[in-house]
Amino acid sequence: MIGRLIRSISGFSVTILIFGCIFLGVLIKDKDFPNLFLPSHDYDHVLENGLKEGQHIKGEIFYSLGSFASEESYTQYENSRTASKTTGYYYMIPVGENGMAAVYIRKDDLDAMDALTNETYEYLMGGDVPQTEVHFEGVALKMDKQLHGLEKAFREELEYMGYTESDIEEMLSSYSDGECLVLYGPAAASTVYVMTAIALLAILIGVILIARNYRREVEYDEMKASGLTKPEGVTKRDMSGNSQTTTYYVNK
Repeated sequence: MIGRLIRSISGFSVTILIFGCIFLGVLIKDKDFPNLFLPSHDYDHVLENGLKEGQHIKGEIFYSLGSFASEESYTQYENSRTASKTTGYYYMIPVGENGMAAVYIRKDDLDAMDALTNETYEYLMGGDVPQTEVHFEGVALKMDKQLHGLEKAFREELEYMGYTESDIEEMLSSYSDGECLVLYGPAAASTVYVMTAIALLAILIGVILIARNYRREVEYDEMKASGLTKPEGVTKRDMSGNSQTTTYYVNK
């Protein structure tokens, strides 16, 4: 059986199988995977029930209390590095009963989120309900577990807003077991879904190819056991002049 399996493994099938496994492994290491495949909740649910680590959140955010941090990236070389590039921003949003969390906002949504922040503060001062909505899809993560240094900025922002340290601890424990949480999502969740589908398809194709080759090896071994050799063929032409190959087996 092991010999058949070894003979069934071709270079192409192994390559595509390994590619799929590596691709899937990279996705699994990502902080958004596999939570994005869990049932999602909308922001209404978060406002009513609070936020828990690992929840998949999808929908429109309609309240914002302003930005408190940004995400920057750069390339480090041996003796130098490139200039920092801002890739996104973190905003404070209300969750649960008197709770706070953070949400990661792409640069493309910055203007809309700033408009929503202004509308939210106007609403708190007695104005109209905010009309701007910002679409988001991602998962709830513990800040310093995945995003180093963000929790410190988050707590400092709460202190700046007038909360004492005991107020902050009480607030956080009321909805997330004392954890500072951030809603963090990929630039486009659909990208994660497509990449996952590609990885699984590559694995499936690799397995199918190996299984097909294994089945052929079983058939060949059965023919040898019954006294048949490999198929031999003779080519002839039909009435239209096209070539045809008739396959037959020779007993030896």
